[in-house]
Amino acid sequence: MKPTFLYVLIFLTCFSCSKDEVIDVGQGEEVVTPDEPVSTKPCDFDLKNISPNTKITINCVLDLKGETINLPSGIELAFDKGQIINGTLNFEANGKIDGELLNSSITISGDVSLIKETFIFKPSQWKNIVQGAIDYNVALDNTKNFEELLFFISSLGGKTFEVDEFDAFFEISTVTSTTSDQNFRPSKEAINLPSNFHLKMTDKTFLRVFTAPDDRRNGTLLATRDVDNVKISGGNLIGDVLTRKYVGDNEGDIGSRLLMVVASRGIEVDQVFFEHGSAGGVDIHSLGFPFNPDYIPSENILVKNCTFQNIRRMSTIITDGNNIKVIGNTYINTGQPIGNDPVGGNVGYAINIETFRRRDDNGNLLEYQRVTNVEVKDNIEKNSRVGFLLVLGSSNVIAENNTVETRMAFNFSNGIRFSGNQFNGKPNEDQNFAIFGAGEQSEFTFDNEINDNTINGNYGTGISLLTQKCKIYGNTIKNVASGIQLIRSETLDVYDNNISVSNIGVFANSTHLNSVNIHNNTITSERFYVKFTNVNSDTAHSNFKLNMNNNMFVNTGKVEFINTSGITFNENNVLGGISLKNSLATKIIDNRITPENNHGVLLQGTLSNVMVKDNIITKPTSNQFECLRNEATAQSETTITNNSCN
Repeated sequence: MKPTFLYVLIFLTCFSCSKDEVIDVGQGEEVVTPDEPVSTKPCDFDLKNISPNTKITINCVLDLKGETINLPSGIELAFDKGQIINGTLNFEANGKIDGELLNSSITISGDVSLIKETFIFKPSQWKNIVQGAIDYNVALDNTKNFEELLFFISSLGGKTFEVDEFDAFFEISTVTSTTSDQNFRPSKEAINLPSNFHLKMTDKTFLRVFTAPDDRRNGTLLATRDVDNVKISGGNLIGDVLTRKYVGDNEGDIGSRLLMVVASRGIEVDQVFFEHGSAGGVDIHSLGFPFNPDYIPSENILVKNCTFQNIRRMSTIITDGNNIKVIGNTYINTGQPIGNDPVGGNVGYAINIETFRRRDDNGNLLEYQRVTNVEVKDNIEKNSRVGFLLVLGSSNVIAENNTVETRMAFNFSNGIRFSGNQFNGKPNEDQNFAIFGAGEQSEFTFDNEINDNTINGNYGTGISLLTQKCKIYGNTIKNVASGIQLIRSETLDVYDNNISVSNIGVFANSTHLNSVNIHNNTITSERFYVKFTNVNSDTAHSNFKLNMNNNMFVNTGKVEFINTSGITFNENNVLGGISLKNSLATKIIDNRITPENNHGVLLQGTLSNVMVKDNIITKPTSNQFECLRNEATAQSETTITNNSCN
């Protein structure tokens, strides 16, 4: 809806609606914002026949009576609680005017600029932008007129557009193009912002989505589209989740977002309150595809100190762009059922960083979207339906020092670092996991790290891994059922973690693992320090290897391997016992073992190519337990030697 001319003509439009034509949206009567007192005394002069390079102070009401006044070069019109109404001012050259004198009853044209770069929006002066409960046509005009005013102020040299007490609805779901192109483009039908511009709002500013028809798809309230250096600060952007019925083939597809950053550069969003977006909050993406020459990415985007509350589907969406920062925001109730939406929409993550890519028939990679270099830091998340952060198909994403009540996950991504985050699970609700690393053997999964996070309470598992080429280190996992779960993973380095759990420290079940090193961890458990069942048991995985060494196992738990292959367990300090059953190609060597209510080492079932040697075992205090008890029913190529019992 950008104007196509440099100086926008702003007209007074009068609206008359019957009571039946007004859509009651629960906002009450029309809001009237008190402004500073202005003079009502008629001026005793006019602007005709004034000399060039004259400064005129307006401290009275100057009624142009519908005329066009041509002003000579160098005229400056200064505000002193006066008004200019009903007409057109045409500046010849180098004109200046105070922003306080602008209003919807006059038209400004010619060569003119604002005296001050900051424009203060006074709603009472803009009768073509209507506050309060309105109908569809007025809401559509609101969108057009407010956007045109933003661009008009920019064209006059305004850099900052200040809004204080203001509460209005805007229709954003209608195609307004007058050409044959009737495709709906959300960022064009929104309130757009110009380049080099600051929309500065307060906590008394409310921009609201006018409820769209049920079948309208994914509009947005505000947008930056292929512009530079825009700041949006303060204010409240309110969606239509409470008043809009949801329909569509895919759950959650229908609705509106509150802000789209499209193919823009140098965008800052600061201290904005986002609520009730019916398809999301902030959406950051680009124009075109990275493999085409017309691709325009979004770059250098900062979203900070904002609050996202009761947003449907996702609060912050990043599908294309680079050098993006999401810092110091608060996310509350993302994707939770609200209003007439019983499910909260699909996805359910507060922040969703996701791309689409595929290979063509010749094997060439086609990146339809590309996300790289994203920082997600110092955010607070509460009560998202599914999770805080999902990173899918992206590169170089750092999530650091966030306080999380649900979970974080990555998949098919590289250069991901989840570092220093605090996970405090939802009260009275045990979730499946706090962190999930996925990607398995994908070529796009590598160089990822999960480090120095604290996971505390109300989780079934602290960290669940179905991934490759990942380091997991320095994490503290406590007051959860199980610490780390391993599933079909390869080339993992798990070290220097401190795990204190009620059930299992590290576990794997009916899976395969290869090139996994678990070392220098401290694990406390009331049941099992380690429990591996049916790991590498298939013939296809007979050469896979997993090493556990130099770990400290504290408390009264035990280590158990059942139907496993390719495991080396060495140089660990175990306060408890080790059980090995139906296993092959397994080594238990050079460990210090202090049994507690169990055998030091218990061998059972069928063993093949097993080595148990050089372990230092403390003799159990109870006579019913032994340092090493061999109950194996069959053994081949098994070595049991040089184990001490003291």
